Amino acid sequence: MPRGVFLRRAFLGAGLLLPLGACQTSDLFGGRRTTLSPRGDRLVRLIQNTGKDNMMAPEVPALMGITNEGRDIPVRQLAGEGTGGRFVVSLVNIRKIHEFIFHRRQGDVLILHLSDTAFARLRSVRYPRDGKPSVITDVAFAESDFQQQIAFWFDRIPGR
Repeated sequence: MPRGVFLRRAFLGAGLLLPLGACQTSDLFGGRRTTLSPRGDRLVRLIQNTGKDNMMAPEVPALMGITNEGRDIPVRQLAGEGTGGRFVVSLVNIRKIHEFIFHRRQGDVLILHLSDTAFARLRSVRYPRDGKPSVITDVAFAESDFQQQIAFWFDRIPGR
């Protein structure tokens, strides 16, 4: 084969393979997948190792965009007592991603927050004991309560 043809083919082959070098192949071969938050990954492991399997009624998760065709939502829960009452965190994996639902009771109202594993609050719901759940529209209240709830769990995550 003439030298010019060989060089053109080598150059073309290198040009075709070069974009493959920029790909991240860790997910292709079962590499470890982490979220944006190492603290979130540690909380997931804590719940998986010490939490208990439970089912959540579908009304509140449905307001948060999590549905199981009207059936109860399977979660893994961890609970703890603090100065602000009983705190509960639920690990939800129904959409094939880990999500947290933080909840605690304030009087006769249950306050729930949906969060991703990077601890970004996605949606907040108020659920009165004798009423129907509703989305919390007061962003300042929701964010303040969410920060209090995650602060409780941050103190309990090992390896801070």
